Amino acid sequence: MNEETLINMWNAKRTAIAHSQIVSVIIIATVVALVVTGKFATASDDIKIMALAAVGTTGILSLISQLAIIREASMLVKDLAKAKTKTGKIIAASGAYLQLTQFVMVIFGIGLFVLMFRAIW
Repeated sequence: MNEETLINMWNAKRTAIAHSQIVSVIIIATVVALVVTGKFATASDDIKIMALAAVGTTGILSLISQLAIIREASMLVKDLAKAKTKTGKIIAASGAYLQLTQFVMVIFGIGLFVLMFRAIW
């Protein structure tokens, strides 16, 4: 593959990461709105469990998608190791950021779920 194709694939992966977050953001925003308006204060345990299941399920599926995309982007970084353009070289140097992004995504995902649990319960 040529460098331009690899850069275009890189950009597609970055877009895919953003798009894979949309559903979980909608679910989280909805649950936060319900928490803020006090709807969970009088809700049954079944409703609270359902809300946590929705947040957890969409969050985990989103995270899995994002981690898969990052894994694929890591291969593109390796393929661009001998890039000739400045853009290619900058992308090729992004491997550490991809690893950091994976770590932060997992930590923030766990932290957000804990906070959602506390807010709902």
